[in-house]
Amino acid sequence: LVSAGLPGADAARLNDVGIPLETRFALFEPSWRVARFTGYAEAFRIALRDLYGVEEVSLRGFENVQEQMLKLRTGFYKLVLRDRANIAYSVLDDYWNGEPVRPDPELFVLARKFDWFVAPRSRRDLTRMEEVTGIAVTTLEGLKRALEKRIEQNLAVGMVTIKSTIAYQRSLEFIPASEADAARAFQVLAAREDPPPSGPREAVDRPLRALEDHMFHHLLDLAAQHRLPVQVHTGIQAGNANHLPNSRPSLLTQTIRMHPAVPFDLFHVGYPWTGEMIALAKMFPQVHADFCWAWVLSPAHARRALAEMLDAVPFNKIMGFGGDYRYVELTYGHARMARANIARVLGEMVEAHILLEADALEIAKAILAKNPARLFPKRG
Repeated sequence: LVSAGLPGADAARLNDVGIPLETRFALFEPSWRVARFTGYAEAFRIALRDLYGVEEVSLRGFENVQEQMLKLRTGFYKLVLRDRANIAYSVLDDYWNGEPVRPDPELFVLARKFDWFVAPRSRRDLTRMEEVTGIAVTTLEGLKRALEKRIEQNLAVGMVTIKSTIAYQRSLEFIPASEADAARAFQVLAAREDPPPSGPREAVDRPLRALEDHMFHHLLDLAAQHRLPVQVHTGIQAGNANHLPNSRPSLLTQTIRMHPAVPFDLFHVGYPWTGEMIALAKMFPQVHADFCWAWVLSPAHARRALAEMLDAVPFNKIMGFGGDYRYVELTYGHARMARANIARVLGEMVEAHILLEADALEIAKAILAKNPARLFPKRG
């Protein structure tokens, strides 16, 4: 909607339930009309139709959905994810809980982010680390020990993978930095009482880069030690006006070479640099290509990506779907889109006599179930 021209202030008003629904719909509709054929809109329409019986995106349709939502009770997530979407279990990015919480083991396994240990911004972050880990963070060594403790705390509640979305903040190129250089950068950080002002240059100008690079490699060493896969955001960032070049998959090449024991799960097929992700998955045994978010970013691009990937990459390294939504209904809509488009690509390969039907079924089962279950197994 914002990309279509909805002002940011009006976008914020859409989330204000104190404003009458009809007022918010009037703000929403002009941008919706020109965005309604996108992948995002398709997932939205599928969810409205299948889960709420609403065929039309209209004020009356929204009123109908609102009435149904007010009647929702516990068990809705199980109904949508398990019974309707047929998802065995999901990898849950538990970003909203400051403290690690064990999610419902029937529906979820846990992913956690440690980017704030890799790229702290001021003494405030260090103080928060001390509070949650009980470890003094006054030196680089203390920062490392706090990170190690935080990982142990998350493992205790069922974490099965480490996730990084640091490409929203800085480049994915992590140049090896010495202990001495990282320690000097840490002392600069520790002297900052408040974080520096945010702005466009922050995505490029990283005065504490030596510390960030050193800590990211340390995080990967810990992942290898605990035999954890690492999910990395690559490609387009959510929201608007981000610094896209920071997230090119090829920026990770040296890091992947330096950590051969770490399974990497590279997100979003690196859109728009999908060819780079395919090359990385082709070259490195431990690199997996993940279609999470991809089917709503652009169904057409994702179909081309899957066809090209199956030409180039062993299919045991392809993750065919990830909902990547905050809203369970939209995960359902996205899952429907993923299955339909995967079936379309595989069906075309069968019709072209590239695959037998049995081969297509084998690939579908692998990329939608077996591969993610192997990389992110339920533990205990």
